[in-house]
Amino acid sequence: MDTVMNAGEVAQVAIIERWGWWQGALADPSKIGTEELPIHPGEYQLGYYRTRRKNGPWEPVGIYPDENGVVVAFRGDRQVDDIPELFQWCCRHPVSYEAYIGALEGENWPDDDPTVAAQVAPKPATIGDNSGEIDEAEVLRDQIEAAKQGADAYKKITDDAALAKAQSLRSRLLELSGEATKKHKAEKAPHLEAGRAVDKKWFPLRDAAKDTADAIRAAMGAWETEKLHRQREAERKAEQERLKAEAVAAKSAEAGEPAPEPEPAPAVAPVSVAPAPIKGTYGKAASVSVKVVVKDITDWTKLAVYMSGHPETQALLRKLAQRALDAGRTDIPGITTTEEASVR
Repeated sequence: MDTVMNAGEVAQVAIIERWGWWQGALADPSKIGTEELPIHPGEYQLGYYRTRRKNGPWEPVGIYPDENGVVVAFRGDRQVDDIPELFQWCCRHPVSYEAYIGALEGENWPDDDPTVAAQVAPKPATIGDNSGEIDEAEVLRDQIEAAKQGADAYKKITDDAALAKAQSLRSRLLELSGEATKKHKAEKAPHLEAGRAVDKKWFPLRDAAKDTADAIRAAMGAWETEKLHRQREAERKAEQERLKAEAVAAKSAEAGEPAPEPEPAPAVAPVSVAPAPIKGTYGKAASVSVKVVVKDITDWTKLAVYMSGHPETQALLRKLAQRALDAGRTDIPGITTTEEASVR
């Protein structure tokens, strides 16, 4: 048998059903904006929410029927006439009724970090706020130090409530960092501009002279290298002649014949590890050194195995392996993998 309700009961059920959107959003915020909890322009849903202006504190929002059944909306203690517009701003941030009432009474939000709440809460203006007497760097330093001390509470996070508070403090620290960067940039800008003017005046002169000097140095090095190669070739030939003479002498000795007189070998001066400096008639001398350099790689695999124990090689290989993993490769030999959550 169907139950017949009077007009008052029907109205009450309708009101209760209208709280369903907010209750669903509070239970699972991820469903906000889906088919289950849609958001339509020009519409609103009863409930309790919060919203804020950019970088400002969260303000409580209540959308509910008054004692006369007329739906009203409040942002903090201010009544808002355009309820659908207010709903668009706050709908993705539902809060419990208890949190709403607490915020109206000046309490922190349950997920507020106390340091953040204290720093971003609106404060009454005081004499000297705009007088230039306050050192902005000192104010920022005090806020950062307070935030750093508050970070001790999040050295180890064990639940999602602490996770949300930790993110609030992290956001505040990043905001303070950005503010310091912005103020540094503004204060340094005139000096940078003056420095750029000085650079523009002198750096082209510096670079023109240095580049030409480096080109001369390259030509000098090429000639020194050519002399070195000529010297090595002369040493090689001299060694060949010596070995040849020894072989002839040994053969003569086996045959019982006197060894022929060796031909005088050309004198070859050994190349010093530290050749003599190049001295010009002006300025200081240029030093010359001889070192062995890599000309070409003939076997990359053998080289990689040989160098695999070097810390720099290991760091590079780890970096390349991670880059391959990031690109979706799963066939990388010689590694084990694990999953980690990355917070950005």
